[in-house]
Amino acid sequence: MFYVIGIASMAMFAYGFYYHVAKYARGRSLGAPLDLPRRFLRMVLDVFSQRTVARSDRLAGLAHAGIFYGYFFGFIATALYFIEIDIVRPLTGITFVKGNMYLIMSLLLDLGHLALICGLIYLMIRRGFFHLPKLNYIRSYEHETQLRRVAKEWRIEDWAFVSVLLVIELTGFVQEAVGLMIDKPAWAAWSPVGFTVTKAFTASGMSLETAASIRGANWWMHGVLALAFTAAIPWYKAKHIIAAVGSLFMRDRRPLARLPAEPKNAARAGIASIDDFTWKDMLHLDACTKCGRCHEACPARTAGYPLSPRDFILDLRVYNDAAQGCALPAPPSLIGGVISAETLWACRSCGACQEICPVGIEHPSLIVRMRRHLVETGVMDPLLRNTITTIGDTGNSFGENTRKRAQWTKSLEFRVKDIREEAAETLWFVGDYASFDPRNQKVSQTVARLLKAAGEDFALLHEGEKTAGNDVRRVGEEGLFEELALHNIGQMKSAKSFKRIITTDPHSYNTIKNEYPTLGDVAPITHYSTVLAELLRNGRLEVKNPLKKRVTFHDPCHLGRLNGGYEAPREVLQLIGCELIEMPRNRDNSFCCGAGGGRIWIPDTPGTEKPSENRVHEAARLGSLDVFVTCCPKDLVMFEDARKTGGHEKDFVVQDLAELVAEAIELKSLKLQDLPTLADRIVKAVANQISDAVAARLDAVITGRLAGASPSAPTGSTPALPPPMSAPPASAERSDANAEAPAVAPPAVADAVRAAPPPQSTALTPAKWGDLKPVQPAVFANYTAPPKEGPRILVTVKHVAKLGDEYEFTPDGRDVRKEFMEFSLNEWDDAALEEALQRVEKLGRGEVVAITVGDADADASLLKALAKGAHRAVRIWDPALANADPITTARALAGIARLESADLIFCGVQSGDHAHGATGTALARILGLPHAAVVVGVEWDGSSKLTLARELEGGLRHNFELKAPAVVAIQTGINTPRFATMKMIKQAKQKPLVVVDGAGVVDGSGGYLVRRMYIPKQTKAEMLKGAPQEVAKFIADLVRQKKGA
Repeated sequence: MFYVIGIASMAMFAYGFYYHVAKYARGRSLGAPLDLPRRFLRMVLDVFSQRTVARSDRLAGLAHAGIFYGYFFGFIATALYFIEIDIVRPLTGITFVKGNMYLIMSLLLDLGHLALICGLIYLMIRRGFFHLPKLNYIRSYEHETQLRRVAKEWRIEDWAFVSVLLVIELTGFVQEAVGLMIDKPAWAAWSPVGFTVTKAFTASGMSLETAASIRGANWWMHGVLALAFTAAIPWYKAKHIIAAVGSLFMRDRRPLARLPAEPKNAARAGIASIDDFTWKDMLHLDACTKCGRCHEACPARTAGYPLSPRDFILDLRVYNDAAQGCALPAPPSLIGGVISAETLWACRSCGACQEICPVGIEHPSLIVRMRRHLVETGVMDPLLRNTITTIGDTGNSFGENTRKRAQWTKSLEFRVKDIREEAAETLWFVGDYASFDPRNQKVSQTVARLLKAAGEDFALLHEGEKTAGNDVRRVGEEGLFEELALHNIGQMKSAKSFKRIITTDPHSYNTIKNEYPTLGDVAPITHYSTVLAELLRNGRLEVKNPLKKRVTFHDPCHLGRLNGGYEAPREVLQLIGCELIEMPRNRDNSFCCGAGGGRIWIPDTPGTEKPSENRVHEAARLGSLDVFVTCCPKDLVMFEDARKTGGHEKDFVVQDLAELVAEAIELKSLKLQDLPTLADRIVKAVANQISDAVAARLDAVITGRLAGASPSAPTGSTPALPPPMSAPPASAERSDANAEAPAVAPPAVADAVRAAPPPQSTALTPAKWGDLKPVQPAVFANYTAPPKEGPRILVTVKHVAKLGDEYEFTPDGRDVRKEFMEFSLNEWDDAALEEALQRVEKLGRGEVVAITVGDADADASLLKALAKGAHRAVRIWDPALANADPITTARALAGIARLESADLIFCGVQSGDHAHGATGTALARILGLPHAAVVVGVEWDGSSKLTLARELEGGLRHNFELKAPAVVAIQTGINTPRFATMKMIKQAKQKPLVVVDGAGVVDGSGGYLVRRMYIPKQTKAEMLKGAPQEVAKFIADLVRQKKGA
């Protein structure tokens, strides 16, 4: 009978094992080779040393070690007895569990099972009476006050696991004790626990008959319980006994330092449903023991955000147990149902959860891959969306012109090399915050002076550098990360020679060190704390003023936990004479500042404590601190702010490591060997001032000479003022976007300034009130629109320019040079595009066509429109269209619109650069179509009638109807435009984008021509006083005077 029960038990265990293996088999493959020997060795060390369990809670770790080794010895002994008694002896008559082997095994078994019982009792007391928050399944961060149903089931299985195992152990010792009492073997003392229990039974007066009865009944009880426990292992909490071993075997060495890339040609980004998980992910889910260590360590949960890594894993496990690795057709959905978007965006990607997890679960990797789906579908905070877009447009998260990236070096007393032009020993990859944040710019200047003082030969990429992309990847914009990484790798490859890279930014350090090598070869990279330690150690930086300050140090997550960089900053502090007082949470248990994972770009939730505030409170509790030391630009920003908001302004200051080193070596801002360089800079500055003064005088002379010139000119020639000299342009190749300039007047003056630009081919046709002629749509004889297969909406878009603080004009003086501007899709046109897409999606048919007037650079905005969902794109261009006025632009657009036979034309109310707000109106007039402006509501069923709402002053709305086809100018705020990832933009290149020759568009019917751009002289405004008639006469006279009439 026992064998029948045993076989049934084994069959149930085997089926449960197969059940999980089949579930894992439905997961996606890993797609990467595995280093099996290294993984196996590390797993064996983790399991038998119990080091992952003992971290942060030594008593619990010790108790678990007792349980593990007791169970392990029991399993080995049971297996050996089974092999001898049921296989070897019946077949061969041979026995091997005997003699000294039997005695040693008996001793180890007794001691092991005793340790197991002690461990179980401690953990039961700990769970039942210590009331540890990490063992509480009530989700206070979600304002729960009682356990949910599944959490009650978890609590039951937790207690069932330890209770049944304890009963099995106790009945085992009872069985051993009564056996020793009856059999009285000579080796009884080799079973010390059982022998002690035997003595107790004998002392209590137990008879041999009673012992025999207990022996028979207890044998069945113990055996059946043990078999039932074994059979149930795959079906409840005990599954971690097997799954944890597999999880430890499969975990990556640095899963967050080097995130997995997206599979090539994947239909969708990231994880959107349960069948997007890999089999390894599913194994991780089953390995969770619900110990709550990740729950306790998580800075987001600590600060009150809706994320507990433990609950995140458990919710996924429950869902996958129901789904069995297959996408479920019925709700709830994985993202938005099982796991909320708020939960995923709460993560700081600090890695505290995976670092502390005793079974090797990789929570952040799962979260980031689920974020990729959120990014693809545009489910993110508007500020984060804008930041990602800004990074895509400008290459930095501050939205600054790339030319400003190295502007902080201008305050230095020496020139910093450009690695693109001069070779150097060291390339310094500066990063965004160290380049653009004012507080961190001071640190960058200090680091530069330290390197200079140490004689380090270093250079920058200057404007060739873009943000490294570490946080972009952890936000979930994988395509943009690859774009940024490939750009930076390309810049490094094309640069002059260098031997190593250094950086002050741990985020850049991490991604360049661990992730860039998968995309291309990069030089070795070192964090600047290591460089400073080397320079101090070898005497290249000499400490003259030991600081004797009492400091505490914050370990940056990306330097410490992700890359093991703990010692160098501490060595620096020791070498400069600081007394380091460690915070309780330090090194691999450091507490995140809250900036990682893109959270620095997402507003904090009102009513929550910032992780950085939690950290400075911890530092303040140390008492009598001088400095809170950081070595990360984002840390410096977060903790300086937290010091103020947390009320610790009088307790300590926040400083970067480099600032303390500068103080210790008594760094001078100027050194003797730098004087020649400084002199050169002074001479150059004086020369520039003289040049500017002369240019201003020349500009005044030219303006005076031309003041009397007639505004009218013969057909084919329009006189233009010469370009300004207040901002003399550097020599540069002329862009195709710049229109040809008309001939300049007074050759004598022009020769003194610049050679005359070529004449403009087409002049404006003077308007005569008695002979007004309507502007006609441009003719594009070679353009043929595809046949209509439903409603067609044209959306006009513009590639708008954002002017930086510094700029220079083009050689013809009619525009700003492109390298001084950043370009992006006009936000009003973005709203118009979204509205058009929504109309077509609601109808379930039709197409959206994006159209623009611009040079090849405008393709970037058209590709975004295509990526968002536009079906086709058209770009009209000819150099004569550069700086075209709204009427000329509308004439070009009208030519295509007429050929397209559009049912509707959507445009933005205005553009973000020129802000004329006239193109839509002009387009409607040229086409003879109804027009509505500042529209904030659209309803259309595809018929000839539109229902619109437009915005009026004072917050009023005007609801009205309009006949279609019509031109509708859309106001921002009507919708939230969808987001286009870099991957979607790349895929959009497969969609049709037709370039139309616009050579015949400019015919003189436009509204204006740009004569020149210049910096106007600053004057004071003059208030006009008097009667209305007097004011009107003054203005009329002033106009006549300016016109030369």
